[in-house]
Amino acid sequence: MNRRTALRLARIATAEARRATRGLRKPGFPRLYYLSYLIRDLDLYEVEARYGSLYRDERYQSRNCLADARVGNYRRDQVTDGGLFDNSKDDESHEYVDLPISNRSEPLKIGLWRLTDAKYREAEEAYMRKCAHELTYLDTSDHLGAWQKCPTIDDRGRIDLPPIDSDYWSAYVEKASAVMLEFPRVRNSHVELKVRHQTNLFVNSDGSIAIESHSFWQLEAYLWFLSKKGDAIPWMVSHFTPDPEQLPDLNSFRGEIRNAARLLEKIAAAPQIHSYSGPVLLEPVSAGLLIHEALGHRLEGNRLRATGEAKTFADSLGDRVLPDFLTLHDDPTQESWTDPDGQQHGLVGHYRFDDEGTPASDARLIEQGNLTGFLTGRVPVAKKHRSNGHSRSRRHERSMSRMGVTVLETSDGQDEKSMRQQLIDLVQQQGLPYGIRILNATGGETATDAYDFQAFLGEVNLASRVFPDGREELIRGVNFIGTPLNAIHGIIAAGDRPGLDNAWCGAESGFVPVSTISPSLLVRHLELQSKSDTPYSQYCYPMPGEKRS
Repeated sequence: MNRRTALRLARIATAEARRATRGLRKPGFPRLYYLSYLIRDLDLYEVEARYGSLYRDERYQSRNCLADARVGNYRRDQVTDGGLFDNSKDDESHEYVDLPISNRSEPLKIGLWRLTDAKYREAEEAYMRKCAHELTYLDTSDHLGAWQKCPTIDDRGRIDLPPIDSDYWSAYVEKASAVMLEFPRVRNSHVELKVRHQTNLFVNSDGSIAIESHSFWQLEAYLWFLSKKGDAIPWMVSHFTPDPEQLPDLNSFRGEIRNAARLLEKIAAAPQIHSYSGPVLLEPVSAGLLIHEALGHRLEGNRLRATGEAKTFADSLGDRVLPDFLTLHDDPTQESWTDPDGQQHGLVGHYRFDDEGTPASDARLIEQGNLTGFLTGRVPVAKKHRSNGHSRSRRHERSMSRMGVTVLETSDGQDEKSMRQQLIDLVQQQGLPYGIRILNATGGETATDAYDFQAFLGEVNLASRVFPDGREELIRGVNFIGTPLNAIHGIIAAGDRPGLDNAWCGAESGFVPVSTISPSLLVRHLELQSKSDTPYSQYCYPMPGEKRS
């Protein structure tokens, strides 16, 4: 989408929002007091190859709209529980989220009209249900108001999306995937590139307009290794960036795949442990995952308005929640980060405006160990509430406060040798046979609702155990788990070389891109538990080109 087209579509959407606000007035029902459209225009490219041959090469366009229709007033409207659960695919409006990809005005107007009418009727029904619910149950946060009234904005930013050379990338993934032929124990594999060009057009009934474009490039090589004993070990070589210039060249990527395949052979030969309780040294990406799961999701402000949430830190403002040498903030305005070696990396969690049309800002969450704030959108979570521009969603889900560019900083960073020695010291003090070092963890999950146990899990890809005499050996078969307060209160040291993890994060409002920057962390006590593990039988006859052993 070019700038001229974006401006034209934004004008059409603005006119329809004003027309709807004037026209949607039904006697006996609360008025439509606010309406916004977030139109997402998507140019998607996906190419996949296996064992040196293309399997898929697709490019397609899509366009959808997140419509927010609110009835009542800024003090009280139909939204309950901070909007966390306004994400049903069974709603009538879900059928109308997709918009025409042509740029003709009449089809777009009709698409917006159909979506808006359904959203309005659903909002009125939700308002009546809320009134009925409150005949029995008390809304303890009603005094905070429903929606922050914000000044109008007008930011018609540039649309600057890098070109996609499909011929180059189809040849790239094809040649990269051929490396797998060198490793017959890798029984399944693929190399894939996904490109997502996204242009956001935000307008609302107050007269705001914001235009912003994003580009996401995700290059992955998936390897599924089957050992002779039947142990299946998956591995992913992944690069996720907003800038294709930061993706590796073909030779470098082929080298990464070869290194991963050789590493899988070592992991398969490593001893399997089933449980552990004791000190753990988490390298930067793994440490960032711990902070993201144990702390970050619990600082999402919308959760403070949900009756079913545990609200772990609701009463902790001003209290010590981390060691005094750690500071945590989330700044989506940060576009790039320079690592300790001087290399610059793009941040996929960067944006200028959130999905409620609020300018992004640096949310100061924890200062020198003390909790100072939450990630917030326009849903009030305290008196004199001000959004810090962190409300986002994936598609049809109501946007909620989410992490963007999460940065954990230390005022007392220690080098790798010191961190490792402190791990050994803890092992000796606790009389344990070894300590654990988490070298890589790529995903996790957590439960934040009051009904479930307050716990989190990190998917460990690569770990080792460190013995009191300094020896270190790889281990396999475990994930790290814990309860949030015990885990973060157990942090006793941080490293001096932070690392970056660009990834997708899932929550009630869908999957959104996030960036986490963190140093390594030493935790006094963390638990490991067995992965779900069912050994496989060997294939009935050899792969082509493989000799039967």
